[in-house]
Amino acid sequence: MDLIADTTVLIDLWRHRRTPQRLEELVRKARGASLVVPWITEAEFSRGALHKGVGREALESFYRGFLRLALDQRTIDRYCDLWVTMARKGRAPDYPDLWIAASASVLDAPVLTRNPAHFTAVPGLSVAAYKLL
Repeated sequence: MDLIADTTVLIDLWRHRRTPQRLEELVRKARGASLVVPWITEAEFSRGALHKGVGREALESFYRGFLRLALDQRTIDRYCDLWVTMARKGRAPDYPDLWIAASASVLDAPVLTRNPAHFTAVPGLSVAAYKLL
């Protein structure tokens, strides 16, 4: 089974790599699954990490533990369809989260996130929420 990683997953895994007990619920939700990192999740996390002085080599080493998902035409099409559907109902979400949702939707996989409210309005999307301990 695949789980699509929201940016909160990468932030928490990075911040708490020295205090893994805080990640107990995240690890339990992800057990037995492959964590898939869409291009937009990687871009959001990398942008923040680079701004804080994390080097590209450290980032590349960190990403080796994940399956990375490039942008493709199916995801672009799903993003557009989701955005139009939701915008017509007056509830299109912030675009990075909708890209993550589109990636998950194309793979028919749940989004793993600490912020489930960002994804609950996306039609047909499964969300696996977790909290830090």
